[in-house]
Amino acid sequence: MASPANFPVDYDAANGEFLILPVTCDHIADAAFLDQRLGGDWTAATRLAWQDVPAPTHAPKTALLFHTAFCCSTLLTRALQSPPRVLALREPQALSQLASAALSLPRSRIEGPLSAALRLLARPWAPDGRCLIKPTNQANNLLPDILQLTSGKAILLYSSLPEFVISCCKKLPEADTRVRWMAQHLLKDTQLQRALGVPWDHHFHFIESCVLTWYAQMERYADALANDANDRLRSLDMQVMLADPAGVVAAAADWLQLAIDASDLQQRAQVEFQRNAKHPDRTFDAARRAQEREAVMARYADVLDNALAWANESVAPFARSPIDWKPLVSTRHG
Repeated sequence: MASPANFPVDYDAANGEFLILPVTCDHIADAAFLDQRLGGDWTAATRLAWQDVPAPTHAPKTALLFHTAFCCSTLLTRALQSPPRVLALREPQALSQLASAALSLPRSRIEGPLSAALRLLARPWAPDGRCLIKPTNQANNLLPDILQLTSGKAILLYSSLPEFVISCCKKLPEADTRVRWMAQHLLKDTQLQRALGVPWDHHFHFIESCVLTWYAQMERYADALANDANDRLRSLDMQVMLADPAGVVAAAADWLQLAIDASDLQQRAQVEFQRNAKHPDRTFDAARRAQEREAVMARYADVLDNALAWANESVAPFARSPIDWKPLVSTRHG
């Protein structure tokens, strides 16, 4: 239990237990996502009741990256790690399970397991080390809870609504089911849901799902920024990051207080932004990214036009977006 190699790969909400497996630092650093794609024999995991996780003497200090999905968050975290001293945990399954459990359980039954999960995940992998935790965007329903139960700073990464719709279309047909579920998950208990008068578990069609997912996340960002009394948050527009990867990576590391050498950061930014974040063996530079974007826009022009029209007419009048974005660097908003 004392060794960071004993990693909480999953959380069994029905039994209130973490599934613990020995995992190497290199395995964590290389993995695109810390879910079943991490590999290993999960049936061999030992079980740890959340109540048995040692009680904290203080809130665990960790860097946090929240995101709105399909906005290059995996790419950013790859550039912001320097194992073993700084290790990025990309979408830990334990947090994903707790975000799902929060749909049906009262917050009073989520706080204890969530606090335990964050204590386990925040453990450093080297002396004076730090972890950067990137929850799945579906855990944005736990954003205020995660901030309350941790110390350290956070970045809210996002894309514009057109970019989000384009990215969702790019991943069709696989994204269809996922985006529908995102909309249900993130719309629940928002002001937007109440204003629209729709049940959160309605079977939205694809265009509705894209628009409602994006606006629900903007509302959660707006709430977080408005309540940021201790100035722990900064926002980051994906397009600003892609326009200046090295500058943004340096600014992000500075804000998150990740002690990574400046030359190392510059090299990591140069390397990581020239390859596919989920498949590092494949090149994927700005020119190819722009080419793919143009192809998707041409193919799904009608979907994008319909989504933006419906958003402007039926959703935007009821939606809430941040007033003070607290940008990490100079940014624009869409």
